[in-house]
Formats: sequence, structure tokens, C-alpha cells
Amino acid sequence: MSSLRYALAALFAASVAMAAVMVALVVSSDHESAKGVTAVLGPFIGLSFCGTGVFAWMRRPHNRFGALMTAVGFAWFLGGLTEANDPWVYTLGVYVGPLYLVLVGHMLLAFPSGRLETPAAQWLVAIAYVTALAVQVPFFLLGGDISGDDNAPRNAWAIWDNPDGAQVFATVAQLVAAVLIVWLAVLLWQKRRDASAPQRRAMAPVLWTGFVLMVTLAVAVAEQLFGASSPIVAGPSLPALVAFAAVPWAFVIGLLRSRYSRAGAVGDLVERLNAQGAEGESLRDALSEALGDSSLALAFWSRGSERYVDQHGQPVDLPPATSRSRAVTEIEREAVPVAAIVHDAALLDEPGLVRAAGAAAALALENERLEAELKARVAELQVSRAKVIEVGMAERRALERNLHDGAQQRLVALSLQLGLAKTKLRADPDVAERILDGARVELASALEELRELARGIHPAILTDRGLGPALEALASRAPVPVEVDAVPEGRMPTAVEAVAYFVVAESLTNMAKYAHAEYASVRVLRENGYAVVEIEDNGIGGADPSAGSGLRGLADRLAALDGRLEVDSPPGVGTTVRARIPCA
Repeated sequence: MSSLRYALAALFAASVAMAAVMVALVVSSDHESAKGVTAVLGPFIGLSFCGTGVFAWMRRPHNRFGALMTAVGFAWFLGGLTEANDPWVYTLGVYVGPLYLVLVGHMLLAFPSGRLETPAAQWLVAIAYVTALAVQVPFFLLGGDISGDDNAPRNAWAIWDNPDGAQVFATVAQLVAAVLIVWLAVLLWQKRRDASAPQRRAMAPVLWTGFVLMVTLAVAVAEQLFGASSPIVAGPSLPALVAFAAVPWAFVIGLLRSRYSRAGAVGDLVERLNAQGAEGESLRDALSEALGDSSLALAFWSRGSERYVDQHGQPVDLPPATSRSRAVTEIEREAVPVAAIVHDAALLDEPGLVRAAGAAAALALENERLEAELKARVAELQVSRAKVIEVGMAERRALERNLHDGAQQRLVALSLQLGLAKTKLRADPDVAERILDGARVELASALEELRELARGIHPAILTDRGLGPALEALASRAPVPVEVDAVPEGRMPTAVEAVAYFVVAESLTNMAKYAHAEYASVRVLRENGYAVVEIEDNGIGGADPSAGSGLRGLADRLAALDGRLEVDSPPGVGTTVRARIPCA
């Protein structure tokens, strides 16, 4: 940034040197009738453009508007070469004289972004440069008259003596210029019409001044076409010159007005927030009016879900950073995200405005953030409760099927076997003994199935011995080696241990079914009031939490305890399931 400052300082110093050259040319000129006025106003106008352009360039290094305004000032100084007595220098000054008007048109169309954003603007500027630098060349080569009066030097570039032919090219150049000026005025009007309210407010001084300049130039060109003997050398009219000189000052006035309006907007906002509740005005409405952006929207940071939500607690997607029409300004309080203000991108021209307004409203934003987060938690709990009920009903149906198809059938068979054994007990004791042996095997199988069902509901080992032994038992039954790295020694709340157990159980089940893993590891840690459960495997990865009911059910179980589930499963790398459960 310091090198840019030095370069811009050198650029402004060069403009001062050119201003001094212009003064010297005016003072020594044999054909300038108003030397005093021209020696003062000429350098003043050029330095106004160069100084303002350098300031804008330094303020926004990546915006081309400052460079364009500076170029207008240098083009104006080059036009001042018409004060020279040397024919070659004088002719060069006449040739480059119209260039500053082309540059000011380019600058107005590019304001405030520094870019020509429409094909129409790009075509207009291209035609203008070609007209200024190429179409008038034959006028000079054919010996066109460029003398403003009898004392001015003659055309030093004349190769042929054909003044009538030269006049044709001069007239064509003036006709094209007239069309371009009208076209430019129309584009400026459309630019204002299509702009948003903040954009219109920011562009108003420069655009209105530019529009006045185009109107006065159109009148001047019309007069030159029908009255001037040499349209090429005839300069703009006095009204057009005044409007042109006012352009850089209009830019300065716009900046001052923006800064004043910034202070006023923030002051009004603070006053209105102090009178909170008047006529039921919302914070969004107060910020919208203070910033002059009716499209303004607020998003609040939910620390529980770590995402932005609206005032009703619903998730919000912020505009991308590449958006040209919408921008996001994030507001923090004590280095913690509070809210995001989604606003018109034009407000970025005053980057401190939105941030100052957000800082002034930070306390109110924090209050609304808490309310929005509460609504978000209520909405999540409602959804989670409904899902937990649904999952519970599904688990009951599955339990019913398992009991009916498994242990219940075995117990029925056992009852029949015992009845058969009773009938055979006296008549054929040996057969009765064999039947009772089979009944004992059937009873053992039924008991094992009931134990497996009990583990799925709530394993006894978890209640009796705690999470560590329960996880070791899970690991021992897994089809691949599972290492339990760490488990807290002390007991945790029953609900926390139960959810942690089922997170591990479901994760190991998914690993066995889909992951094709060779090993897995389980760890449970306590961090900052949370129980953190991590299950990691070296399988094929690619797990999608939204694709299956198992992980979704775990997420719902966790949400009931205000916990969160994270699944990191890049394809080909493995899967890491991480659960964070509040644990006081």
C-alpha cells in the first residue's frame, strides 16, 4: 500500500508539473486573448480532476474510477497544448483536445464501480475513442483549418491541400459526437432509473452533473454544426465548461454527503433504538430506514446449530461473495458472531456505514439473536420430538416383530414340547427325557434372543457397570477389531450414557454393513461441559447422514438432549462420526 501511495503522489506531482507547463504556454501564447482567466482556470480544472482522481484511487485501489478521473485531468492538460506557438505542438493539442470529453463520458458510465457493466456502454465508449483518435485524422492530413484565429499556428500535419474534403470528415466527426452525446445522456438516465435507492443516493451528485454536461455539450455541438467554421478546434460552450469543471467537485460533495449521512444515519438509529417499542417498529425497519435500503434483511447466528437463522428460527442461506447485487456485513460482539446484515451491494461504497450502524445496534441485535436462537431451538425440538416419537414407534414395531418371530415362537414350541413330555413321562421315560433336553436347548436359545433384544433396548451392563464396560462389550461383538481408546472414569448422567452407547452401537453396525473397514476406534472425552463421542474407521467412506434412517435417528436422539451429530466421511478415506452431548 505504501508503494501505491508513493506512485500516486508522484502522479499528482506530474499533474502539478503539467499545470505549470500549461500556465507557461498560456502566458507566452501569441493567440490567447484571455490569458489571465485561462492561466488560472485551466490548471485549476485539470488539478481538480487529477487531485480528486488520485484521492479516489488511493481510497479504492481496485476501483478504476479514480484512474479514469485522473486520466481526464491529464487529457485536459494535453488539450492545453493548443496554447503553444509551435505549429507541431499546437496541432497535437488540437488533435488530442476532444479526448478529455471521451474520457469523462467513460468515467460517468463507469461510476461508481469503475467498470462498464452493459454492452451498450462498452460499444459507446469504443466508438467514442475511435471517433476521437481515428475519424478526425483525415481532417488533419487533408489540410483542415485548425486555426482558432489569425494569430494561431497553422496545421502542421497537412499533407494534401483539400479543405473541402477535410471539412467532410470534420462534419462526420461532429455528427457522430452528437449521436454519442445523446446516447450517453440516455444511458446515464437509464443507469439512474435502474439503480437501487442506495445506489441512486450515492450516484446522484455525479450523475446529475454528468447529465447536465451532456445536455450542454449537445447544444454546443448543434451550434458548431450549423455555425462554427472549424468544428474540430471549436471548444465546448461556457455552460458545458462549467458543468465539466463541476464533475470532480460533485464527486467530493457526494463523499461529504455520504459521510454526513453516515453520521446522521447512525445518530438517528441510536435515538430510535433508545426509544425502542415506539409504534411497534422492528429493528430491521430501523436499520433499513437508517441505511436507506428497503431490501435489507437480517440473519442471526445460532450458536447451538452454528448457522444463520431468520427471526423465526428458520435456516437462512446468505448471498455468495460473488453476488454483484447483494452483500453481507457480519456483526460481531466481543469477537463472537451476532448477526449478518444482508444489504444492497451499493452500500459497500461506504464500507464503514453498515458496520457503524451494526455496531450501534449490536445490543439490540444480540437480543433478537437470542430470541431467534430460542425459536430455532424450539423448532428443532419440535421436529426432533416428532422424529423421536416416530422412531420409537418404529422400534416398538420392530421389537414386536422380533419377539413374535423369535423368542415368542420358541416359547410356543417349548410349551408344546413340555406338554408332549408330560404325556410321555410315565409311558416312555426315555422319550420324555429327550424331549426335555430339546426343550432346554430351545429355552437357552429363547433366553439368548431376549438378551439381544434387551441390549437393543437398554443393556443391563450399561446400567450396572457404566459406559466403559458396555462399550468394551460392544467392541468384543464387532466383526472387525475395535479399540476403545478412552472413556471417562466417572459415571455420567444416565441419558448421556445411553445416547453415547447407541451412537457407538449404530456406528459400528453401519461400519459392519457398509464400510468394509479393517479396524475401528472408539473414544469418549469430556470437553468444556460436553461428552464428545468419536468413532473412526478406515473403511471406504462416503457415508451420507441423510440417506439412511440410522444416522438420522441418532441425530434426533442427540437433539432431544441438545446435542449435535457430525459425520465426516470423504470417499476412500474412512468415516468419523462425532457426537457432542451437553454433560454438566
